[in-house]
Parts: sequence; C-alpha cells; structure tokens
Amino acid sequence: MKPNKLLAPATLQAASAVNAKGQTLECFRCELGFWDLCYTTKTNCSDRDELCYVGTGKAASVLDIKVKGCLPMEKCNKTTVVEFLANKTLYTLETTCCEEDLCNAGPSIQLSLVPLLLTVLLIADMF
Repeated sequence: MKPNKLLAPATLQAASAVNAKGQTLECFRCELGFWDLCYTTKTNCSDRDELCYVGTGKAASVLDIKVKGCLPMEKCNKTTVVEFLANKTLYTLETTCCEEDLCNAGPSIQLSLVPLLLTVLLIADMF
C-alpha cells in the first residue's frame, strides 16, 4: 500500500503550529495599529491550527494599517478586503504567517490607547 502524499504535508503543517512544549503558539497581538505604531500585548493562540501573523493594509488609500495575533492556517498569506457600511471598502489586508513563538514581532512601538482611538474615530468620520 502506497503512503498518501497529500496527508504528509498536512500533518507536518498542523504539527508546526505547536511549540516545542506541545502547547499552542505564543504571539504578539495588536488589534489595530497605524504605520508602525501598535499597542502590542502577548497572547496564546486558542487552537493548534493557528499561526502567528502580521496583517498589513492601507485605509483610504493613504493610511497604513497593521494588525497582529493568531490566525487559522487557511487564512494565512492571503489578501482580504474589509468593507464598512454599504459595500464601501475600508481597507485591504494582506496577512503573513509564521510558525514560532513570538515570531510576529517586527517593529512596533508601545503607545497608549487614547491616540489610537482618536485616529480610528477620525478615519470613521471620513466615511
């Protein structure tokens, strides 16, 4: 009986989302950041099929957006259009995943939530 060639990569990929201790990955999390400004915390992925990721996009064709956290493997390395009210595109988001604890660090600056919230409200007011 021949081994199933499709099963081996899927098994390797599923196993790669688990760290050396047999737990889910620990990733940096940022709900919404602008340019490289992001209020970043640490989080543990809730599922063994999740990887750490960084999502980057552009809102209103001028504002760079960044998000970080855990993402299901099937949503990795894709571009998503995020719409807001009546099919108006708010931004496109391109996700990039990685498979090690805290591998989605990248440049980030800790900042308080107040300036971040004010920026979000300003963008929402534009629409």
